[in-house]
Amino acid sequence: MKKRAPFSRVLIALEGGLQDDIILRYSAYLLSHMRVDSLFLMHVTEDLALPQEILEKYQDLLPPKEEQLEKYLRELYNASFGEKADYKVQSILSEGDPFEQILRQSHIKDIDLIIMGRRSEDRNHQLLGARLAEQGPCSVLLVPMHAHLEVNEIFLPIDFSEHGQIAMHFAEELSESINAEVRGIHFYAPARGFLKNAEAERELRGALRDTAKKEWIRYKKELELPQNWSCELIENRGEAPNHALFLAEHFGSDLIVIASKGRTASAAVLMGSFAKEMIRINRKVPLLILKKKRENLDFFEALKGLLD
Repeated sequence: MKKRAPFSRVLIALEGGLQDDIILRYSAYLLSHMRVDSLFLMHVTEDLALPQEILEKYQDLLPPKEEQLEKYLRELYNASFGEKADYKVQSILSEGDPFEQILRQSHIKDIDLIIMGRRSEDRNHQLLGARLAEQGPCSVLLVPMHAHLEVNEIFLPIDFSEHGQIAMHFAEELSESINAEVRGIHFYAPARGFLKNAEAERELRGALRDTAKKEWIRYKKELELPQNWSCELIENRGEAPNHALFLAEHFGSDLIVIASKGRTASAAVLMGSFAKEMIRINRKVPLLILKKKRENLDFFEALKGLLD
């Protein structure tokens, strides 16, 4: 079996709220099935200093806010990961804009995976996750508030692209490790608008489906995927991400895995349009956006070279 690039260095972004416990418990479960070496627990705040009036009144009683936050992160980590976890753990406390600080630390610490929460009622928080997934240098896992703390089914949109292979190999290895089912789905081109009469359109629709079926057989053989894997073929009549999310929620999938780019990479330079829309609309199912490390940075470096 092919080996995915390990998530050796993982950054978990925590906020100091109720969702931190969910994020860490989900991370503890999922990361126990991956080859992880170092964990970075990160908290970003506008100001690490306590208010001046509090300092003046309780300066002999209160430790610095930074020490309080670090103690809080460590206690949460110990409660979620337990004593058996043998990761190298480091706390990162930063001041400033969350996006800029997380992005900066991702580069400094050479992070392979960012894990953060997903709050459906907070638009700014939603935008933070979307921006990190699109512009960050590594893969991103978005964990909603009510995430199921176990993965029994992996939902896997498939586009038969070379870049999509990263998602296929990841899903294969993870599913074997946790004994989870993989539900593959592919949206093929619609027949509408090509021909003038209904009979010809039905014939074309059948031909397009047959072509998609042949592509899946070829792709499955080329990637040496498990024989028991299947892929549901659906005509894309518009809003494929919404349709995919509906199916993931309907079947009770516990994790959606998508490669950041696919066949639409030329239309959306930093992220495929399918992945981008899934990030925007998904509020209930943990979503893993897989990237080839540094792909964004390499693009910008190449673009800069053309402009120089």
